[in-house]
Amino acid sequence: MKISTSQLYDSAITQMNRQQSNVAEMQAKLASGKSLVKPSDDSEKATLIQRLNSAMQRQDVYELSLDRADSRLRMEETALSSAQNMLQRIRELAIQSSNGGLSGTDRTIIAKEVSSLRDALLSLANTEDESGNFIFSGTSVKTPAFSKDANGVIAYEGDQNQTSVDISEYRQVSINRPGDAVFSSVSRINDAGDQEMISFFTVINDFTDALESGGEVELSRGLSEVSILTDDMALSLADVGSRMSTVDSQRDILADTKLRYQELLSNAEDLDYATAVTKLSAQILSLEAAQA
Repeated sequence: MKISTSQLYDSAITQMNRQQSNVAEMQAKLASGKSLVKPSDDSEKATLIQRLNSAMQRQDVYELSLDRADSRLRMEETALSSAQNMLQRIRELAIQSSNGGLSGTDRTIIAKEVSSLRDALLSLANTEDESGNFIFSGTSVKTPAFSKDANGVIAYEGDQNQTSVDISEYRQVSINRPGDAVFSSVSRINDAGDQEMISFFTVINDFTDALESGGEVELSRGLSEVSILTDDMALSLADVGSRMSTVDSQRDILADTKLRYQELLSNAEDLDYATAVTKLSAQILSLEAAQA
C-alpha cells in the first residue's frame, strides 16, 4: 500500500495537536491544583467528588442547625436559671411566713415581695429571642406565652407543639418546650375532695392571698406547692442541660465528620504535583519530537 506525503503530513499534524492538547490539559491541572479539569476526564472520579462535595454541604447545614439550637437553648437556660432563683426566694419567704410570730404587717411586706417576684417570673415566661419570637409559646411564637387579664389571672396562650432541628442524618434535637410544661401546674385537692390541676401563676397568686389573709392552712399549702414548682423548675433546667449536651457532643462528631470528608475530597481531587510535573515534561518532549 502506497502512503502519500499528504497522509504523512496529516498524521503528523494530528499527533502534534493531540500532544498540544495533552500539554495544555496538564498545564491547566497544575494551575488549578486539581486532578480533574472537566468531569469527562474521569467520570467515575467526578461522580465521587460530586458526592463528597454534597456531603460536605450537608455538614455545613447541620452546623448552622447546631448554632441555632445552641443559641436558643442557652437563652432558655438563662431564663430558667433566673426563674429557679426566684422560686427559691419565694420558697424562702414561704418558710419564713410559716413562723407564727409574724405580724400582719410582716406578712404584707412578704406578700409585696412575692407579687414582685411573680411579675418578674411572668416576664421571664414571655422571654423573646433575637428575632422577637416568644421561646415558651410552642410554635405560636408571635403570641406571648402567658397573658394577664383585668382580674390578674395569668393564663397560657401558646400551644403544645415542639420544634426540632436536624443535627445529623439520623439525629434531631428539640429547641423548645411548651410554656405550661416548663412553668408547670400542681395537683390540689379542692373543697369537694376532688383533685384538680392548679396553674403555676395561680399557685403564686393563692400564696400571696394567703399571706394577706394569714390563713395557716393556706400558708402551709403554699409552702408545699411552691416547693413542688421549684423542684419542677430544676427538672426543666436539667432537661435543657441535657439537650445542650446533645448539641455539644454532636458538634464534636460533626467536626470529625467534616475532617474525614475533607481528607477524602482532597485525596480524590487534589493533584499530585510531582507526578504531574514529570508527566508534563514527558508530554513536552513528546510534542517537541513530533514537531521535529
